[in-house]
Amino acid sequence: MGQSKFTFNKSIPLLAAVVILLLSVFLINDSALHHTNGVFTYPLDDTYIHMAVAKNLAFHNNWGINSHDFGSASSSILYTLLLALSFKIFSLQVTIPLIINLIVGIVLLIVIQRILQKENIGAGGQFLMLLSVIFFTPLPILIISGMEHTLQCLFSLLFIYSFSKWIERSGNSDKKSVLPWQIVIYGTLVCTVRYEGMFLVAIACIILLFNKRIASAFKLGLISLLPIIIFGIYSVSKGSYFLPNSVLLKSDGLTFSLNGITRFISNIFIERLTVSKTGITALATQRLLIILPLTYLVFIKQIQRKASYKYMLIILTVGTLLHLSFASTGWFYRYEAYLILCSTMVISILIIKYGKEVLSENMRKARPALLLALFVLSFPLVLRSTAAFSKASQACVNIYEQQYQMATFLKEYYDSSSVAANDIGAITYFTKANNLDLWGLGNIDVAKSKKNKYWTPAFLDSLSKKKDVKIAMVYDSWFNDSLLHRWEKVATWEINDNVICGDDIVSFYAIDKNSVPSLKKNLQDYQHVLPKDVQVMYY
Repeated sequence: MGQSKFTFNKSIPLLAAVVILLLSVFLINDSALHHTNGVFTYPLDDTYIHMAVAKNLAFHNNWGINSHDFGSASSSILYTLLLALSFKIFSLQVTIPLIINLIVGIVLLIVIQRILQKENIGAGGQFLMLLSVIFFTPLPILIISGMEHTLQCLFSLLFIYSFSKWIERSGNSDKKSVLPWQIVIYGTLVCTVRYEGMFLVAIACIILLFNKRIASAFKLGLISLLPIIIFGIYSVSKGSYFLPNSVLLKSDGLTFSLNGITRFISNIFIERLTVSKTGITALATQRLLIILPLTYLVFIKQIQRKASYKYMLIILTVGTLLHLSFASTGWFYRYEAYLILCSTMVISILIIKYGKEVLSENMRKARPALLLALFVLSFPLVLRSTAAFSKASQACVNIYEQQYQMATFLKEYYDSSSVAANDIGAITYFTKANNLDLWGLGNIDVAKSKKNKYWTPAFLDSLSKKKDVKIAMVYDSWFNDSLLHRWEKVATWEINDNVICGDDIVSFYAIDKNSVPSLKKNLQDYQHVLPKDVQVMYY
């Protein structure tokens, strides 16, 4: 009886954190459902892209947004496979990504608590750190987004922590130990769940080489990258690029000329690392480049005794630098979440374990300055999380009022037709239409035109007609007027209080003038289904 009570008491911080996590997710979704007529929607159209690819993989053995055309639109190999397997077992259920993320989120909290127990953090410290992870990551937002980022946080934490602890142990032993397969598996998972995982594995390999562990470095690097290499070869065999379209099109390309190289370097060192033109998410991520090295300096004596913290801070600092330089931040607070979660963990452990030691009597006068510096440096992280929670419910409503309505309209009137669009998630998941992605994430022809600089109105118009596209649903602000004037504009839908969609207004065009009457009639017939806040205009 005493042992059970002791175990239960140790579980109280975790149980409380899980309750808070579940309650947060419930409140966000409940708030959204009151404005979506009870229809569950995700706050991102990207979630439906993953679901569309997984649907076609599960039921048509094809990797793409359409049932028979290969399209490397997913930035996560592992998550797409997981969704496809879930769809195959449980059938097409729109809530499956949410359920997966809820399970992974709870597992993540369990893993975090076990790490904290290994670090001899007390119950109070465990609860505060679990709360910090929930708020700063922010974990509820990742869960309701239904994407792969919750898994990315889990695998990144396991890889960084396990690798750093092993390096410390093997460095202190007389005989160099062999790299455990557990770490290799974590490396493989972190690369397969998101391509940014290659940054973390590459840094770990460099650390191994620096420590003259050449065989371990090659073992970790080659095996971790093997799934990416296999998928890349398969993608090339299908006429696509080695990397997914989403990775290529969202990255800044390097042109091999003096001006091109200069622009590329300038973009990294000025816009990505210093100037936060992309908003609070970039600024918050940039602050890690100050907070992490400063943490090392403040706790340098303690880190010298525990080398694992040094390796964790190195991996996270260099990883943040690489992410800011070559990857994206923002778009609903998810791309940089793995860095913020792992940084929150390491910094919090150091503060709780050694904070009193650092703030000893001989540093008492420095306490106000240190607290002020901590507040100033961490404030963008607080703003980022606050913004995420404040926008989450409204983002779900936005997707319901725009992308979900577009998909429902297509399913009713154009379910088997060819349709062109720039937001392809919901319309490809909910319908059987053969969709042409004018932005290029799901279509290799368009992606190639962007990479090779012939993404022109003439090309898009010609491709649309070649694909026998009947109608187009696009954001006018994303395209040249020269393209839009080639088509017949029939109507627009406008939503209010937009926090996530690419534009407030989506326009409907007839590619073929003969399709104008039927498109207008179909839109008019469907109008009574639209939410009352959506403003409709006909042309």
